[in-house]
Amino acid sequence: MKILYFGPIAEKGKPAIGGYEAANRKNIDALRNRGIEVIEYRNPTINKKWGLLGKFAYLKLFLYVLVPLKYVGRKDVIAHTTYLHSSFFMLPNAMLSWMMRLCKIKNVLDVRAGSTVELYEHANSIYKYLMRITVECATVVTVEGKKYLNAIPQMTGIEKPMFYFPNLYDCSQIKMGEHNPPATCINLFYFGAIKESKGIPFLLDLISILEEKFHLYLAGNIETDMLRSRIEKTDRVHYLGKLNKDELKNEMQKMHFFVFPTMHNGEGQSNSLIEAMGEGLIPVTSSKGFCSDVVADCGSVLPLDATAEDYKEEILRWVIESDVAAKRCQQHIIHHHNLNTEIDRLIDIYKSI
Repeated sequence: MKILYFGPIAEKGKPAIGGYEAANRKNIDALRNRGIEVIEYRNPTINKKWGLLGKFAYLKLFLYVLVPLKYVGRKDVIAHTTYLHSSFFMLPNAMLSWMMRLCKIKNVLDVRAGSTVELYEHANSIYKYLMRITVECATVVTVEGKKYLNAIPQMTGIEKPMFYFPNLYDCSQIKMGEHNPPATCINLFYFGAIKESKGIPFLLDLISILEEKFHLYLAGNIETDMLRSRIEKTDRVHYLGKLNKDELKNEMQKMHFFVFPTMHNGEGQSNSLIEAMGEGLIPVTSSKGFCSDVVADCGSVLPLDATAEDYKEEILRWVIESDVAAKRCQQHIIHHHNLNTEIDRLIDIYKSI
């Protein structure tokens, strides 16, 4: 079996630019570990120094439309296409899907963007037409959010075999119960892109209304809409910098809650949220994107209009049963986001077509 894997994919051994790239890298590596041949067709990386001219690199996506010609009629070849769903990308998306069907290559359309339905509902007729072509030419559709299992057929009017395929975490290193229970100091954690849309200003407001024993720790790249001086105004907010995998794991052993009041457009299943729960951090998040699918009954998912006081109440409620809740978080990730088991389900989908 040969998989042609298209989409945002982090280069091997290099930091991912966002969760989408990281998730695809993880999936590809796991497939190869199962002995499956995967050929990567990465979305081009844009050099921001070139401004608008740098976006000409995206023309490479149109060259990918020719890839199926090399595999016409090959029954041992399957395309796995993970798309960005902005208006610009829909034309090469649709063209590639159409070429896959023309060349009689089975195509798994993997819908991972949390804003797909919202974009479609507010899009013009051309975008909607291209989206319908993309879905119509797919053999099966996998989705990152459970609500898309019904939403995509309803919005496009196209029925396809649909499968839920979540973001995954390598659970082989999880050690159940290895975390420090809250005592005299309770640590809130967020790691990922440090920017306004991820709720960082909200976190700063939250820590200001919590008792002195609460501390907020942030890790990740500080984006242009946030200043380091802004997040270090108080001695109860600590910026840990950009951490590698081992450093991050070590820091999470000291944490108690993962607080994630995200309002980010396109929020899907946050890799940070999944990893934090896998390490026993209790999640208190917004309902943006697919956070509800990840958290389930292992923490709190609050409405988008929730206040800092609402988050405070939920955190204080969970402190009381934190030890039991932390273990439940780990068990949930092992059972529902486990790389070692879920990647086998993806392989079963490949085999079924």
